[in-house]
Amino acid sequence: MLRIHSLYPVNEYSGSTHIEQVDKVVQMTQRTGSGGSARQAAVTTLREWILEGRLLPGARLVQEQLAAGLGLSRIPVREALRTLEAEGLVVHQESGGFFVARIDVQTLENIQRVRELLEAEAVRQAGAAGRLGPELAEATRLIQEQLTADPLTDISRVAGLTRSLHFTLLGACENPIILRILGNLWDSTDAWRTIYYGFIFAVDAKHREIVFADHEKLIELIRAAETEKIIRLLDNMRSRGISAVEKAVAAHQARPQWQAQQVVRALQDQND
Repeated sequence: MLRIHSLYPVNEYSGSTHIEQVDKVVQMTQRTGSGGSARQAAVTTLREWILEGRLLPGARLVQEQLAAGLGLSRIPVREALRTLEAEGLVVHQESGGFFVARIDVQTLENIQRVRELLEAEAVRQAGAAGRLGPELAEATRLIQEQLTADPLTDISRVAGLTRSLHFTLLGACENPIILRILGNLWDSTDAWRTIYYGFIFAVDAKHREIVFADHEKLIELIRAAETEKIIRLLDNMRSRGISAVEKAVAAHQARPQWQAQQVVRALQDQND
């Protein structure tokens, strides 16, 4: 029996909404009243907003505004921003305060190059072990059906399903070291992925058609156990994704007034 691996379980996105999650964080903070818990609550909330695209790169993070909206004092908010700065999600400018870190396309390209090498090795190991074939193809096809059924209602769900599709294939290598490193690499590009899904995938119907067509090709290549063709297709998909992100970055960085409104909108959404 083939074991199917996925670092993003398909049913992970059927739970509570983002707003409900934020409410729970704020309620926890109010109950505990401890500085450490308040800081962690702020870290959790702000990290989610950044990774889910509520706050895109370049958005200014005003401590007083965030503290008021989250129902916290400035101290845990400042500590939370320092934590996020250490994670690379936030940057601090002496003259301007805190900002969501901007996209560095060169860093993205470097990460994608490492992904290219490791994903190729994962596919080759899966092929050598005889784990490519109809059963694995069927597992990926089931995820693809969920993706195409309603691709625009919940972009975060689409991102999770897409990751599940890829890691269902990659997980067939059953190499925990490769999978752990790849998981970390995918995590490190969540902010870029948010840009991609929000500015390209969600608005460009032709691009979505190409993505879904590539998924169908991938499924058939898995079914036929065409190891090297799978690797070449993954390389092409990755390259097109980088090009799309570069366009998206240029688009959203040209809208500073819209960026400045993001924090206000996120706080209003939480308090509704």
